[in-house]
Amino acid sequence: MMGHLSNLNTKHYDVIVVGAGVIGAALAYELAQQGVKVALLEKSTPAAGASGAAGGMLAAHSEHFMNAELHHLALYSQSLYSKLATDLLEQTGIDIGLRTEGFLLPLTEKDSKLLHEERLYEDQSQENSNDQSSNTQYQNAQHQLDHQDFFRDNDILSNIETIDHTNTNTNTNTNTNTNTNTNTNTKKWWSPSYLAQVEPQLYAPSGMIYNPDEPQLIPALLNQALVQAAIQYGVDFYPETEVLRLLYQQNTSQIKGVVSNKGNLSAEQVVLTTGISTQQLLAKEQYTLPFIPIKGELIEVSTPSKWLGHTIYGEGIYIIPKSDHRLWIGATSKPNRIDTNVEISAIAQLLSQAEQYLPAIGSATFVRCWSGIRPGTPDELPYLGRIEPITGLWTASGHYRNGILLAAGTAKYMAQALITNHTAHIPDCFAPARALQKCSDLAIRKGVTTWN
Repeated sequence: MMGHLSNLNTKHYDVIVVGAGVIGAALAYELAQQGVKVALLEKSTPAAGASGAAGGMLAAHSEHFMNAELHHLALYSQSLYSKLATDLLEQTGIDIGLRTEGFLLPLTEKDSKLLHEERLYEDQSQENSNDQSSNTQYQNAQHQLDHQDFFRDNDILSNIETIDHTNTNTNTNTNTNTNTNTNTNTKKWWSPSYLAQVEPQLYAPSGMIYNPDEPQLIPALLNQALVQAAIQYGVDFYPETEVLRLLYQQNTSQIKGVVSNKGNLSAEQVVLTTGISTQQLLAKEQYTLPFIPIKGELIEVSTPSKWLGHTIYGEGIYIIPKSDHRLWIGATSKPNRIDTNVEISAIAQLLSQAEQYLPAIGSATFVRCWSGIRPGTPDELPYLGRIEPITGLWTASGHYRNGILLAAGTAKYMAQALITNHTAHIPDCFAPARALQKCSDLAIRKGVTTWN
């Protein structure tokens, strides 16, 4: 199923994808389905880097995206995962663990205050109404409150339906299929009493916002399945093959292939999907592209029974239910850290934050801890497109904390660009040209790989 490393020098490809994390594997899989001859190179093994360290949340609606184009890509990408999970299972037999119960978002103090004021307002309105009904369920929050400025500025409380225990017609089956084909989704406020019925282990005196349209999965399984599916479509996969530098046509800046630790490969186009390492590879070509490494630490615990059925997505903390009564708790955020040690203080911090919502978490069984380095960028936007003026060189990197979410959509964007040799469909704000610079001679001699 793999390319023969001993014959590396005789191989020629349409596209070489460097890096077999979720971005690179998804791109190789997408290209191969469209008949492109692809080599996928990985200096270690799939999911050995940031892809395998992620939590796996596809939070296109819950994540706060400052950039509209990035949000659009997130929504589009999330909409692809239901079919992708089915296809990968059929093709590889690997279940990527896609779960669609939805997320629960804790309320901030400001959110709680506004909901409390709304309840008083609604109760008084009902008392003064001669034709009020006996049903005390709150009405839609957008027409209940005069806090329109707040709704415009805070996505968490926009378009909310309120669910209280007094609504006997409420459907308690929360295993809702994802609905990510539009830019809107339906959030519901679950009152403390209703929440206690659905998630009895949770402590939420102000209730929580239920977001039904957010799925989650197991990143390492997604990565493994994408690589296996790509191989089945004819991709030559070369693990433990590190790219040392690029090959060029003689006396030109046209890409000819790559030089690896196991030989040379030739190709018409090369795509760097190597996260933080993209910076080092480009430095060898006398270019700088700035990245900001963000270290994140996570822990896994097991519980004696099902303590949580929905992902808790809070500020600075998330708790993700996985199979076999396991919970993933994350994640710390430590800029400019490239070590992968897990600090005791990080474990204590995560457990303390998780205990706010799951008071019994201290009695869970510790399973493991791990860390990864998120490939951030100065403007928190990914680099998608050409590395000019090197003809035939591309990158898809810098996805920061949303690499899993954005992988499927990124693969579609990049595959179309590579096949058509046009990037009009990729927003200009993602273009690497916005930050790419030529290294100075002094920077090259000193081995500097940061932005000059």
